[in-house]
Amino acid sequence: MAEGNTDKHSVAMSEKNSSEHEMNEPGKTDAELIKSYLRKTDLHLLPLTFAMYFLSVIDRNNIGNAKAAGMDTHLGLHGQQFNWIISAFFFTYIFCEVPSNILLKKFGARVWLPLLAVCWSILVACMAAAKSYETLVVVRVLMGVFEAGYVPGFIYMTSFWYTRRQQGPRIALFFSAGVFAGIWAGPLAARLQSINGALLGYQYIFIIEASMTVLVALLMVLVLQDYPSTARFLSPAERAAAQRMLEADRALSPHAQYSTRQVIKALGDWTVWAYAIIFWAAATGGATQAIFGPTLIKAMGYTSTRAQVLSAVPSACGFLAQLLSMLLPRLYSHFSIWIMLFSSCACAFYAIIATTNSVHVRFAFLCLSNFALSPNMPLVSVWMSHNVLGATKKGVATACTVMLGGIAGLIGSHIYRDKDAPVFRFGHIFVCVCNAIIFVVALALHLYFRYENKRRDMRDEDFDAMTLTPEQVDELCDSRPDHRYSL
Repeated sequence: MAEGNTDKHSVAMSEKNSSEHEMNEPGKTDAELIKSYLRKTDLHLLPLTFAMYFLSVIDRNNIGNAKAAGMDTHLGLHGQQFNWIISAFFFTYIFCEVPSNILLKKFGARVWLPLLAVCWSILVACMAAAKSYETLVVVRVLMGVFEAGYVPGFIYMTSFWYTRRQQGPRIALFFSAGVFAGIWAGPLAARLQSINGALLGYQYIFIIEASMTVLVALLMVLVLQDYPSTARFLSPAERAAAQRMLEADRALSPHAQYSTRQVIKALGDWTVWAYAIIFWAAATGGATQAIFGPTLIKAMGYTSTRAQVLSAVPSACGFLAQLLSMLLPRLYSHFSIWIMLFSSCACAFYAIIATTNSVHVRFAFLCLSNFALSPNMPLVSVWMSHNVLGATKKGVATACTVMLGGIAGLIGSHIYRDKDAPVFRFGHIFVCVCNAIIFVVALALHLYFRYENKRRDMRDEDFDAMTLTPEQVDELCDSRPDHRYSL
């Protein structure tokens, strides 16, 4: 009976592939169709998702710009209240990423991602009307619910559209939008706070930046598509060629069903949590730079407006580094080596910042440390995406990885304390230690994956995916015998 089912499946797959080849456009090879597919897909997916991540980072972190513009004085904030307002966002951000990815699979990216954006932007605008510490905490808690799903949602979405090799530079480009936001956040906030109107300067920051997010969300509804197989901007031949390419690479299928077993596999896989720890440690440095950058620079003796503008310089260094991370795996494919290299540099740079009192040296190494910090988040995200198979497992693993980034924001909100000004030595040492942790965990993963690949090579099991149904292959996840881990 099982053999009969297998034969039927093989015949069906053969007929399917045959019919797909017949759909090729006259005079066009598969390579030409794939090139056309990638060009159209990039054009429809990347510009708006890049712009939305740019705005989401601004919306998340503009609380720091509002403080520099006088919000804390106007509302009478004192002690650690501002730090708790920042961290309130991450209490819900941490726990809403996994369910958000499950809902994305149910409703599709075209509906789910813009819906999240509209909800969080409304809450950002509400911060302009907040009159107390308690109100700001409540609004930030609700913001975390909706922003939680965007980053893991994008990474998960790309798994349906690109091969693992194609996914890497696009995820790196996506993450560079966050650092790019740091370049413009300060100068944009400085311009908005200078508006002479009926509102206070920091209120214009919240309202206008939230309005920009709503506009991009509406455009996303019009342009985004859920899957290649249903994309209206692709021709039938391009869809067929893309399907053959994605199936050959074991990319995720839009028809894969939710699997509770894969959820359990993901949560019980120590390598998933190792990726998450690296992401957490990398995000700790990135989040603190994004939120406290203007504060750190202002403590060096600059005016509020000047500090807002100068905060763009470290962010520009980070943006260049993240663009560079798009190319590095093509030069040398071992993700772990690049992660260890950048984390060791960041560790050294933060140690220098923590042990010097020179303003110029601190600012210079603040820029260098941001350069070293920035590549590790996209690198570990791509590394995880390369190595984790199974539609549900990859969705959960992606969400778990980014979830610990939320914990970074929660902890990072409290490591740069006003009482440590102007040097903020405690915060710099904390980020230094985080980068040492990245080095150790990346080394452990490298050694384990190298051992596991050798073990599978020695066993040399016969495995033919054509003898199994797509559901059975998907359930094997990354334990399938022909899978080899990227180092």
